[in-house]
Amino acid sequence: MPRAESSGRAALPGSAQLGLFDWDEPTPAPAPIAAPAPGAAVSSSPGSSPVSIPRAGVPTQRYDDGIHRFEWSLHRAARRTLALRVDDRGVSLHAPRLASGASIAQFLQQHAAWVQRKLRQREQRLQALQAARIEWADGGRIPYLGQHLTLRLRGASQLRWDEARAELHLPLPQDSSAQQVRDSVAAWLQRQALGLFTARVAHFASQLGVRVTAVKLSAATTRWGSAKSDGSIRLHWRLLHFSPQLVDYVVAHEVAHLREMNHSPRFWAHVGSLYPEYQQARTQLRKSVLPPWG
Repeated sequence: MPRAESSGRAALPGSAQLGLFDWDEPTPAPAPIAAPAPGAAVSSSPGSSPVSIPRAGVPTQRYDDGIHRFEWSLHRAARRTLALRVDDRGVSLHAPRLASGASIAQFLQQHAAWVQRKLRQREQRLQALQAARIEWADGGRIPYLGQHLTLRLRGASQLRWDEARAELHLPLPQDSSAQQVRDSVAAWLQRQALGLFTARVAHFASQLGVRVTAVKLSAATTRWGSAKSDGSIRLHWRLLHFSPQLVDYVVAHEVAHLREMNHSPRFWAHVGSLYPEYQQARTQLRKSVLPPWG
């Protein structure tokens, strides 16, 4: 799933497989060792970035060069290079055990703008996630294939999707708990997802001339989909929160893996033959916000 900036990748059992975003987002490359330029300050003075959350048990330091300001923590280990990471726990710099303070300070200064940009992006994403939160009650709205469905809890005898009015009538009373509403919606979305995915996989597979042995739903934490060398494809059921165009891109991506189990130029050529606007869709998918499911 939207990929989720975690460096981890979910693993599914079975034979060789590849999935969407099976590569890490590029991070700053190591810099040559040199003294830091004048004006950059690395200290342990108080103050914090709006989205930095200190790592438990690891002291934070303050970076301030007069333009960029943020908290960061240093982690030494048996490694050869310097690396920066920005995640939910804040900014961390990973360094070799014997790396000098000067080389660390210079590396941090060279990539301070990158760090600040990542912190700003995470702040914006947290705000977007908050805005996308679903109210699991009568009148709540869920994104569904490029539109929004309004949840109706009116004691219907059976679940009913009123496509014309964009309403999902659940067989639940108005005083149902959020968990009951969420479970009912999830069950319906999963049924819809399997039907749509099966049809779209068959559509693209026939164009590419590949054999699909199975289409299954996934709930992976870092992948939207995966394809295995045995011809099976898994797709995240919550892709239904996005537009049909983005769903088609992910499906085309996984079907193309049945020709090329890699991300080589030949693979991307297959993706382009199935979905010519894949570059725009790929960018849009990376920027899309998945509503918190809780």
